[in-house]
Amino acid sequence: MPLLLFGCSGEHDAHDKAVSAAETSATVTKEAAADGESAPAALGLDPEMFAEGAIVGEVETVDCTLSGGTQTTCYQFRVAGAPADPQTSPEGPFCPPNIHSGEEEGGTWMDGEGTLYQVDGEFIKNLATLYKDKEWQMYDVNTGEITVIDGARGCEVAGNPNPIEGFDNFCLECPLDELGGGIEKTVVIPKVPVPAAEPTSLAGRSNTGVALNGVLFGPPAPLELILSSHTLGVLDDCGAHANPHEGYHYHTATGCSEIGIQEDGHSPMIGYALDGYAIYARKDKDGNVPDDLDECGGESDPERGYHYHASAPGVNQIFGCFMGEKGHFLDEEGGERPPQGPPGE
Repeated sequence: MPLLLFGCSGEHDAHDKAVSAAETSATVTKEAAADGESAPAALGLDPEMFAEGAIVGEVETVDCTLSGGTQTTCYQFRVAGAPADPQTSPEGPFCPPNIHSGEEEGGTWMDGEGTLYQVDGEFIKNLATLYKDKEWQMYDVNTGEITVIDGARGCEVAGNPNPIEGFDNFCLECPLDELGGGIEKTVVIPKVPVPAAEPTSLAGRSNTGVALNGVLFGPPAPLELILSSHTLGVLDDCGAHANPHEGYHYHTATGCSEIGIQEDGHSPMIGYALDGYAIYARKDKDGNVPDDLDECGGESDPERGYHYHASAPGVNQIFGCFMGEKGHFLDEEGGERPPQGPPGE
């Protein structure tokens, strides 16, 4: 069964911003050391790191209360909800049309433990074998045509909290075009991260952060629920898909939105978690993975302070857990966001 060995990647002129931020952090660290203080926990969120077009409107500074009860100052801004770097972080493809389709006609799927599958025709054909369940039959045995629900109907199904009775074994996709190019979301993130009393799980329905290209970092997908309905809400090569509630969002990091290039060869920045800590790609420019990460996938260094590294492609999360008190999305404030059905979670 084919596996995806790499995803999309990209660079951006935010390189100069990243260098400037690193230099600023280094200066602060040296000043703290001179005063006998420890290095800063984190540099803090820098709106200038985002790609042009990723943020819609102005960035506001507001008073806020974080998840742990801390009252502090936050940035409030609206993200585009679609890749501002479509050349290096393209949307789609998702469902292949036929069991004879090649990998260029389909997206990806994850096992949640570090294996990222290329969803070509062969993958769909072998679902019953992969999941040891003969109920999987997502194609016409005579024509090889795969059952795909897409377009406006695909988005409707992706946003339905209930499975469609008597109708399963389909591949689902909700194109950005059907959502008007993306769904904007307003996020409130602490300007400077506040360490939490203890790490917090990513579990739940809330988004976990924002990518530098304006795309949401989604929560872990409920894989067991999705698979139990014999459907696939296929991800594209960037590890994302869409629904009408949350729009286009990442579930796993495959190499897209690697915009914040680091002059010292450190892994590029890909975004910020909801607690304000920066998230960097899994590997540095030489392909090395840090070997001293904590339970949340984080580490500290003098240039960047505390920060996360992305989990491996195929792991059902962007990073491990929250080490800081979280901000929030305004549309999620005061209650859970609308429920989402298994196919397009």
